[in-house]
Amino acid sequence: MSPRFALLACLFASGVGCQRTPPQEGAPPLPRVRVAIVAPAQAVRGLRVAGLLSAPPGREVRLSPRVPGRLSQLRVAEGDRVRAGEVLAQVDTVNATAELQQAEASLREATSALEAAKEKRARTDVLAEHGVAARQDAEQDRSAEAAARAAEARARSALELARRGLGRTSLQAPFDGVVTAIGVRQGEMVEGANPPVVQVSATDPLELRAFVTQQEAAAVQPGQRATLTVDGLDGAREGEVAAVSPSVEPQSGNVLIRLRFANPGGELRLGATARAHIVMASLGSALAVPPSALLPQEDGGVAVARFADGRVHRVPVQVISEDEGGAVVQGPLAVGEPVVVEGGYSLPDDAGVEVLR
Repeated sequence: MSPRFALLACLFASGVGCQRTPPQEGAPPLPRVRVAIVAPAQAVRGLRVAGLLSAPPGREVRLSPRVPGRLSQLRVAEGDRVRAGEVLAQVDTVNATAELQQAEASLREATSALEAAKEKRARTDVLAEHGVAARQDAEQDRSAEAAARAAEARARSALELARRGLGRTSLQAPFDGVVTAIGVRQGEMVEGANPPVVQVSATDPLELRAFVTQQEAAAVQPGQRATLTVDGLDGAREGEVAAVSPSVEPQSGNVLIRLRFANPGGELRLGATARAHIVMASLGSALAVPPSALLPQEDGGVAVARFADGRVHRVPVQVISEDEGGAVVQGPLAVGEPVVVEGGYSLPDDAGVEVLR
């Protein structure tokens, strides 16, 4: 090989061996996450129950007239709100009115007879004192007056019964509430309590009726605080445990508990399914985070991803309670610290992230 060719070959080989790799276009983008701020909370030991909303005992009644007859007026429909004393329905009053008029006439007759007997007895007493009438006649007139007085009392009682009978032809709301059922249509005959004409239920307060196990019922006491949530309604309602049944439901072996909640605006509806959380004991201060901040650990525990200085660090926590509104936890966190609530599931510890605003 000639020296010149050897030099060219060497230069070519040197050029190939010294060629540089093109520079990278740039570092990969950081994972994007959203964060939320840790808030203060109270840790409590509680019990979650579900059931149906209903009127308290004695605050749901079925009304029927106490006299038979044709339902001449029906003034309400299902869903109507009524006030205590409001007339809801009326049975035909023809017979009751006739009986009242007859009783009034009988009382007038008895009153006149009593006045006449009193006057006759008074005259006989005067004559007897002057020796004109016999003492026996005076005694007979006194007996006649007593009989007239008794007849007048019976007539007065009959009039009172007739007035009550006329009052029984109307159905009045016993308390403020809502009409929840109509059993008879206007114009139909009514006799007895089956079927009832109108059902009225009170709506403030309402009670949540729920069944719990006997073990759970042992820790529930009247007066314990409770919060109520209902699908379709924002926020929670505050209430308390009203009663714990002393008996066990024979078929299921569970115990009925009743929780009472104020309902002045009527937003809570009778028969609606609702959930409640009963607070049975306070466990001290805790922290509140959104449920989406909770991350499962390989050891079966739970952690949150704390954000600081552009990086995330997993911090193990203990979940005290959790629902759709938030999670109450205890752990090495501080109020006001940001934690990842979106995009944190697959991030390794100490990963750099970009926070979306």
